[in-house]
Amino acid sequence: MTDERSVLNEYASLMNWLETTAMEMSEEVFFKPIKPGKWSPAEILSHIMKWDDYLLEERIPHMKSGATLPKLENVEAVNNRAAKFARSGITQKELIKETIKLRKRVVERLLDWRPIEWKNTFYIDKYPLCLTSYIKGLIEHDEHHKLQIEVFMNEQGIPHSLFTT
Repeated sequence: MTDERSVLNEYASLMNWLETTAMEMSEEVFFKPIKPGKWSPAEILSHIMKWDDYLLEERIPHMKSGATLPKLENVEAVNNRAAKFARSGITQKELIKETIKLRKRVVERLLDWRPIEWKNTFYIDKYPLCLTSYIKGLIEHDEHHKLQIEVFMNEQGIPHSLFTT
């Protein structure tokens, strides 16, 4: 298996985690903050979904060899919109379904990229990246948030396997 394909498979594995682990919570727990002053699992998943949307719409179309992409200046605005969306009345099942749907769209889009395109260097601000390293960073981001949710589930007495994919 190529490095690109294994990276993409790992990135896609969030969908399975959402269908299994994230669905183990009740609606009440799903919308409860993981700690005082922190986001709920719903807000965390909405955050992941909104960043997938940003990747699909604002990053992927511009990741050409040698391109310089602007650094996103207002990260908090994206995060605030994500949290607000999670509190908009959407159900747990709907939010998980929408998050899976968007991740699937990103994965399908990336399947079209040729192996050489995964290695092309582009820049965000002045920092060199390639698609492989960029997606690996997003996988680390997913893992961070999955762990937060799984620790919270454990604290809530919800049985599950830590680090499931």
